[in-house]
Amino acid sequence: MLRQFRRCDVDFKLIVDASVVLAETPIWDERVGLYWTDLFEGTIHCFDPKTGEETKVETNELIGSAVPCETEGKVMAMLETGLYVVDMKTGEKELIVNPEPDRDDNRFNDSRCDAKGRVFASSVAKAYGTDAYTPDMLGNFYMIDTDNTVTTLVEGINQYNAIVFDAKNENMFVVDTYNQTLIRFAYDLEKGPISEGEVVIKFDDMPDGMSIDTEDNLYVCHWNGNITVWNSKMELIEKIEFPVGYVCCGGFAGEDMKDFYVATSKYCLDETHEDVKKGAGGIFVAKSNVAGRKDYYYKH
Repeated sequence: MLRQFRRCDVDFKLIVDASVVLAETPIWDERVGLYWTDLFEGTIHCFDPKTGEETKVETNELIGSAVPCETEGKVMAMLETGLYVVDMKTGEKELIVNPEPDRDDNRFNDSRCDAKGRVFASSVAKAYGTDAYTPDMLGNFYMIDTDNTVTTLVEGINQYNAIVFDAKNENMFVVDTYNQTLIRFAYDLEKGPISEGEVVIKFDDMPDGMSIDTEDNLYVCHWNGNITVWNSKMELIEKIEFPVGYVCCGGFAGEDMKDFYVATSKYCLDETHEDVKKGAGGIFVAKSNVAGRKDYYYKH
């Protein structure tokens, strides 16, 4: 059995003791460091592993993700009201497009770019995860093309997370958190998705973020204290126990792309909870035996 981590060797260390309610989307930019986001506070963080220093920008909106731009020092941020380019030095926000201008009850969630610079993003009800949420509060899954044309790929979703592409750009994978499944779209780099989504994995518990390594293994974070690893045949090859329960999203980083950073949450946990004492709401890191693949930059 192929294993990326041997469980006895896993040693996740708390590297950013942020203690936020919900940290998300650790994405590597070798020019500046590790970006990650604070969903509820709406902040974009940039952590330098060499110095331990961190800078942040307040967006004053709920934030789903922040992806580095080809222009150093700028990020593509999927904020509550649409897709923005944010200058990390000045904090200036430039609105690119809002796929849902008339949906104040929704916010935008996770997003990623493909190799051509297209943006894929989902929307979700702001009430999701609260007692006020009902299953008829729906969002959509969008593709925003390089000319900012918006295409609705899937209508009427509850919550999608995590968009990754395989090494040949022949498949795009998306986590359907609400229905606890992994969805695969056949992909053409010149056209985008060329098939409807197909369920290829049914999980036993709630999945959240996902990342991919150079061997096309998928690392899926779960809100029950573990990370599952699946090979290209959609076979489970590893289950990694994690120090805290709410595991949000992982991302590969570092010069060799073998530093595996993981964002976590302390959502609805009391400050006396054992997970909060261990660092829930912060960023953890461990060493992988296999290098990860970088996320694509936004072309702006």
